[in-house]
Amino acid sequence: MRCFTLEYIRTHKVRQVRIERACGLLAAALAFLLIRALGVTCLIKYFTGIACPTCGMSGAVLCLLNGDFEGYISSNAFALPVGAIICSLIFPELWKKRAYIAVVGTVLAANMAYYIARMATGAL
Repeated sequence: MRCFTLEYIRTHKVRQVRIERACGLLAAALAFLLIRALGVTCLIKYFTGIACPTCGMSGAVLCLLNGDFEGYISSNAFALPVGAIICSLIFPELWKKRAYIAVVGTVLAANMAYYIARMATGAL
C-alpha cells in the first residue's frame, strides 16, 4: 500500500488545479469561437447594449497577428496585458506573490481607466 505524504498530496492538488483551470480556459475559448461563428462579437454588448471593459480585445489580437499595430491600439490597447493575466490564472502559486498581485491590480486599474476614457470619448 502506498503512503501518501503531505508533500505528495500538495503536489498532486496543484497539478489537478492547473488541469482544471486549463480545461476551463479551453472551454471558454471554444465557447468564444462558437459565439463568434454565430455572429455575436460580445455577449455583454449583445444583451445589454453596453460595451464591457474588455470590449475589442479579440479584434485587437487579430489586428496584431496581421501586423496592424494601429488597429490593435484602436481596438483595445490592453488586450495583451489583460490576456496574459487571464492565462496566468492557471498557476495558483503566483497568486501568493506580492509583485504578481501588484502587477495584476495595476493592469486591471489601467484597463478600467482606459475603458472609462473610451466610453467618455465615444470610442466604444
